[in-house]
Amino acid sequence: MATSLQVFEKLQLGIEVVSTKGTIVPATVQILGNHMMLEQQEVHRDNHPRGFRSNVGGAGIIMSRAVTLDVDTELSAEDVLWPLTTGVRGSVAPSTSDTTAKTHVFTPELTTGVAVVQSASGEFVRGDGVTNHYTGKSGYLMTESFRFEWAFNQIAKMSWKMFGRARQTGAPTGSLVPYTTREALASNLLSVYWDTTWAGLGGTQLTGILRSAILDVTTGYKPDYTMEGRADADMTNHKVGIIGSVLNLVMEFDSLAAAKYVQWRANEMVFVRLKNTGSLAGAATALRTVQVDGAYVYTGPPTFSVDGEQVLMSVQLVSTTDTPTSLKSMEFTSISKLATL
Repeated sequence: MATSLQVFEKLQLGIEVVSTKGTIVPATVQILGNHMMLEQQEVHRDNHPRGFRSNVGGAGIIMSRAVTLDVDTELSAEDVLWPLTTGVRGSVAPSTSDTTAKTHVFTPELTTGVAVVQSASGEFVRGDGVTNHYTGKSGYLMTESFRFEWAFNQIAKMSWKMFGRARQTGAPTGSLVPYTTREALASNLLSVYWDTTWAGLGGTQLTGILRSAILDVTTGYKPDYTMEGRADADMTNHKVGIIGSVLNLVMEFDSLAAAKYVQWRANEMVFVRLKNTGSLAGAATALRTVQVDGAYVYTGPPTFSVDGEQVLMSVQLVSTTDTPTSLKSMEFTSISKLATL
């Protein structure tokens, strides 16, 4: 008897037209990684007394529907374009450093509530390789949060969470494959720079001490439900809130790390660049790159632990806006061979 196996699951995405978010488009690429798509619905079942010593109200009435999507995969300069385009800044045109390498820079808009962001259509498949036991589509998928993780001697990881409109029926787009240029990035190729100004980002590298780094980003985007007579009772729009991030770093404690403790005591703002590179994306020195620049303040004092005979210091930073100088908070850069999603 055939059964559904995880190896036959597929997630496929396509970018929607900015002006018609939620109008489902055919997927264009298969996303590698573990994913979980869940249908959501809220149901009202009235429980007014009516002479029965049991639950009453019958099937009830569906009040709202939605889809949530969690993706867990390796960090790559190709796949990272999806959470950045649907969660940080949409319609980003790449610059070209040579004939092949494409550089996308995602700078969140901090002074408008009508931020430019794009949405995606998703296709989900679960089956046994012959029969699709479950298929579904969802539109207006946007990224609510994402995470980058690095640990020495490990592959770099990325995960992101999306929300979208109610599931729709329909066959998935056939013959799609993952990005042929996709390359997972190694954590040991992460460089971390710690500077005192935004303009100076990338000037001072932390060398010989970093053990791990985790960056959690909340995009500020949420589903917005209004009364517009939608048959599916799903979201009509999206809400725009505050974008922010939390950065956790673990480093071996020495004089360089001790200087970071002094900065906490002095309540200094710090500027950190996380730059993970891979192989050549083009000619010359254009390497595949995922880069995160941020302005941060400490959430509290650094803490200490011991690994064998090595003392480790953990630092937690939260993003802020560099006022009144650069007026920037975060910026994300991807260098790959992809011109578009």
